[in-house]
Amino acid sequence: MSAFDPLRTSGWSPIIAPMDDETCDCNEHGVQPIAFVCNHITAAPRGETVGFVSFAPEHVDDLRDAWCDKCDAYLQANGGDWVEGSVEVPDGISVICAECYRGREKDAERVGRRIIYRVS
Repeated sequence: MSAFDPLRTSGWSPIIAPMDDETCDCNEHGVQPIAFVCNHITAAPRGETVGFVSFAPEHVDDLRDAWCDKCDAYLQANGGDWVEGSVEVPDGISVICAECYRGREKDAERVGRRIIYRVS
């Protein structure tokens, strides 16, 4: 697993500077709530998708951690739950702002690759 780098940049996400545990300063969107996604999501070029999977949000501003199709296949093959120290995101995570998160989510929805797991 690669090390977590909160200042990670990629082909899609603008530079993110975490301000505290809940907000960041995105070069593209300004001060925003933070969200966590697998590195595959941030590495995909703008407008493309590697899938976007999360658990169901509890309300409209609830940005659940999200992962790609590849990470979801790994998760399902290893019991279906992320477990710190045991079942973790294979190639690490990135911090992105709420608007970047919603953009990546829309890219996946547009091509039918958005999956939401309902917890019963």
